[in-house]
Amino acid sequence: MDTIAAARRPAATSAATVVPGEAAASIDLAALPSTPFWARRHAQAVLGAWQIPPDTIETAVLLASELVTNAVAATVAMHGPAREPAMDCAGLIVQTLRLQPGRIVIEVSDCDPSPPVPTKAGPDAEAGRGLMLVQALSKEWSWCSHPEGGKTVYCVIRTD
Repeated sequence: MDTIAAARRPAATSAATVVPGEAAASIDLAALPSTPFWARRHAQAVLGAWQIPPDTIETAVLLASELVTNAVAATVAMHGPAREPAMDCAGLIVQTLRLQPGRIVIEVSDCDPSPPVPTKAGPDAEAGRGLMLVQALSKEWSWCSHPEGGKTVYCVIRTD
């Protein structure tokens, strides 16, 4: 899990540690219905600034959206919806994008300690395919829990 060796609890991620040869950008998000939209916008802007090819940006934006959607659902189930943007960790989700040689790492942290669980969605289901997409479109994905609570779910996509 070298990918997220520097993973932290959401409240601490604004001071993200960047390793040599890496660029990183984070955004703190409240657990709101509009959060996946803002996560996608952030990913598009950052990856565009890093001059990532458009097809890779499209994949990364989709994966970021799926991970953030799951984090919103987990956070709302645990704490209820966010009521104001400047909240403590209870309603905070952090999306971190890392550009490393040959790959992009997408990390999404929240305060729910429960592990992500892929489900088998039926053909008519309106939800439940997010982690299936993450698994299918990324090189790897996993998660880690934080000693002080919460978790980070991440996925890796190639840039070469």
